[in-house]
Amino acid sequence: MGFLGLLSFRRSPIAVASFDPAQDDELLVLDALQAHVADRLAALSAASSSPGPLLSLAFLSKLLDAVVSSDAAFRDALAVGPVGAALSRPPADRLAADLLDRAVKALDVLNAVSLALASLRGSHRAALTAASCLLAGDVAAPMLHRAQFARARRAIARLFPDARGGGAPTTPSCSRAARALSFSVSSKNWSSGRHVHAMAAPPPQGLAPAAGCGLGLALYTMSSVLAFATWALVAAVPCQDRGTTSAVAPPKQAQWAAPMAALQERIVEESRRREKKGSSSGNSSSSSPSSGLLAEMQAVERAARELSSLLDEIAEEDEAAAAEDESEPSPSPASVSEDRARDVVERAEALAGACRALEDGLAPLERQVRAVFHRVVASRAEVVRCIEHSARSAAGSASAGAPPPQPHSF
Repeated sequence: MGFLGLLSFRRSPIAVASFDPAQDDELLVLDALQAHVADRLAALSAASSSPGPLLSLAFLSKLLDAVVSSDAAFRDALAVGPVGAALSRPPADRLAADLLDRAVKALDVLNAVSLALASLRGSHRAALTAASCLLAGDVAAPMLHRAQFARARRAIARLFPDARGGGAPTTPSCSRAARALSFSVSSKNWSSGRHVHAMAAPPPQGLAPAAGCGLGLALYTMSSVLAFATWALVAAVPCQDRGTTSAVAPPKQAQWAAPMAALQERIVEESRRREKKGSSSGNSSSSSPSSGLLAEMQAVERAARELSSLLDEIAEEDEAAAAEDESEPSPSPASVSEDRARDVVERAEALAGACRALEDGLAPLERQVRAVFHRVVASRAEVVRCIEHSARSAAGSASAGAPPPQPHSF
């Protein structure tokens, strides 16, 4: 298995087909999976090479598309009889068990991400409320009353409960069980960080892909794709107990290792840059690990902070003016000056636009996350079915006195 097994890692099917033509179909379909995953990740990396945040709603949608298409290529490989039959034989059996375990963890993380996205939609409606109550009048000649300012500040306080104008949005716990895809993440002790860290662990000892076979690399490929996708989702949205999660360490000989590593490096750099920015500004809440890197969410929070800062500045000016006029107390005017009102309206419009962009993109992404959840369920069931069918066939052959199946180079 050593020499032929290593050859089966190569992308060129001609190199391996010449040794055993009977295995051409199996080797071609396994090689096609590697090429497909490499092409999808390379396309993601190329499309995300422009400056600016990487983790946007559009990027996450493309990433989940890549997971679905990679899963389809993996299931095409399992549909080839000898490939599916080899799942119950060493060393593929242990790598298959590892994939099944990671699939369960991925389901829990996808569930948590679905809940987080639903919570983001609810909590960021507070920001839209703040903007809407300041945009109710005539934009050309705004007349803003202090009562509108008070309502806007209360709405922003619901978005940032820890500190006015800063911090991470809350994740309401109401209806968590009703919205959940499963009940595992309802526990207070559940941690998305621990799940992602466990998924990023290397394969079982002694089963590194380079020491196994082509089927082993296919199994490890799907494990790595699931681990990378869930890691990126948890980095983007504020899931329960994110903590500091580890990235996947792809094997260097895999075709998809380079683009996956490049994407991971960019995401890690974004996280470090945000933490550095938060620490340099003295706002520890902005660098909290509970905050997500989703570009649209950050745009809402940034616009809300800017509006909140302006409203606080106007309130401080009113207080200072009232303190100077203590000798001759007079009621404060109900509205602010036209110049100040225009500044407030401008920032409120920016906040409303950021809220609409977030709201419009979150609902489709929620549906996509749920679709991937059910896709992973179906794929895991297919792997289990192949293992059980292979085990039954092997047991039947043994009871009939048939010779054991010959090992394949893949």
